[in-house]
Amino acid sequence: MDDPLPRAIGASVSRWRVVLATVVAVLAIPSVAAATWTSTGNGRAYAKADVAPTGARPTVTVTGRNAAVAWTVAKFADGTSVQGYRVQRYDATTGTAATVGTGCAGLVTTLTCTETAVDPGTWRYAVTPIHHNWSGSESPQSLSTTIAVPSLTLAGSTTLTSVPGTLNGTIASFVTGNTVTWRLDNASSGPIVTGSITPSPVPASGSASATITIPNGTADGTHTLYAIGSGGASTASATFTVDTLPPVIGAAVIQKAAGGAVGAIRPGATYRVYASITDAGSAITSATANVTNITAGTTAAALTAGTWTLQGVTYNYRSAVLTAGGGLTNGAKTFSITATDSNAHTATTGGFTVTVDNTKPTATSLTTTNKAGGTVGKAETGDSITFTYSEPMDPSTILAGWDGTTSTSVTVRLLNANGNGGDRVQVWDAANTTQIDLGTVRLGATGYTTTTITFSNSTMTMSSNAFTIVLGTPSAPSTLAVVTSNTKWTPSTAATDIAGNGCQNTAVNEAGAADPEF
Repeated sequence: MDDPLPRAIGASVSRWRVVLATVVAVLAIPSVAAATWTSTGNGRAYAKADVAPTGARPTVTVTGRNAAVAWTVAKFADGTSVQGYRVQRYDATTGTAATVGTGCAGLVTTLTCTETAVDPGTWRYAVTPIHHNWSGSESPQSLSTTIAVPSLTLAGSTTLTSVPGTLNGTIASFVTGNTVTWRLDNASSGPIVTGSITPSPVPASGSASATITIPNGTADGTHTLYAIGSGGASTASATFTVDTLPPVIGAAVIQKAAGGAVGAIRPGATYRVYASITDAGSAITSATANVTNITAGTTAAALTAGTWTLQGVTYNYRSAVLTAGGGLTNGAKTFSITATDSNAHTATTGGFTVTVDNTKPTATSLTTTNKAGGTVGKAETGDSITFTYSEPMDPSTILAGWDGTTSTSVTVRLLNANGNGGDRVQVWDAANTTQIDLGTVRLGATGYTTTTITFSNSTMTMSSNAFTIVLGTPSAPSTLAVVTSNTKWTPSTAATDIAGNGCQNTAVNEAGAADPEF
């Protein structure tokens, strides 16, 4: 008869093998493992599936550069609270996650945290429940909250009329606990200036009042003041102006009202005064010219602002049209300029002069020059002609629109005369449509050309009383003169000197023995 005890023991072992195999199979199913909350420490363990809680939407309160984040507790279905929370900050515009800084980094085991030294921007926060090695679902994001950019605001007048001088203001959105350094004009390399904040260091609000001393030697003009927080995360700036000096009157001239050259007028002529006035520290509020030596009794002719360029020099103030005295004698007459800025600094500069001239100019000489290596007696590219007057001429009356400060393009015509004083030279504009007012040159002999030749792209320059023209590209070959001669130049009366006196039309003959031209 069989022993019942071994049979019982065998049956029991078989049942435990079934149970063990079932447990192993269950544990091997991933979906079951992922849905079960387990604890690696002491305390209650879960024997059946449970659902991880979702974080509650947080609220955010900003103070300065600090963001206080708060949320409600996350619990399991049976009322058990999670171990802690992970806080995440997102860019409210792009949704990009940012690195959370001190105060809210890592596992937060309370229901609040304060992130300090938050970067300026607009942010949203979210929290994720954490329980040991398990994470729940991240909460909905908070409402957008803005961390302001650090700022420096100067109070009262931002113009210093003397240095050393004091500026007062306020800093805001600086990092709590920072001290502040002050620099001029460059945040990293500008000179350090003395300044303080109250309270110091920067309080939790991120704001403090500031007092800064701008030192002696700071130049007139607009400057930038930088406030630099000690932690490197706060820099702000504001501009101010130093104005300790009066305006600077750099130049002044008189030009006849008809325009053109400057520096001379005729008795009884109309004219304007031009001046260059600057002030690095403030605006010019008034400018006048004392021209009583030119227009009797006019000690403060008003000047108005604008931009005018005369013979290569730019002026920013000009008078209305004035009239010179009819009885003025020839010679230099002085005038002065006075200017006042917005801080009541006034400057007067005298010693400017204008020449009164009532004498007509004359032609004095005409010469031709053969280029180096050229053929004597033959007009060629590179040869030149020089017209010389008795005094400086107004270039704009010889070629309209030309101020003489740079070379200009013209066209030279060489004309066959078939006798009648010899072949001739005329100067026309670059387009070869209008003869310019240099008059006509007779070469005194024929043979320089058998037809009309134009030298295009010729260049004309002015130097003192003389105008020199270098021949450009000919339209046809010139010929070689077979006789010597003396030139004769008859100037144009339309050309005037810089005072506006028209040139006499008396012809001038080449001096010396007859010779080939060019």
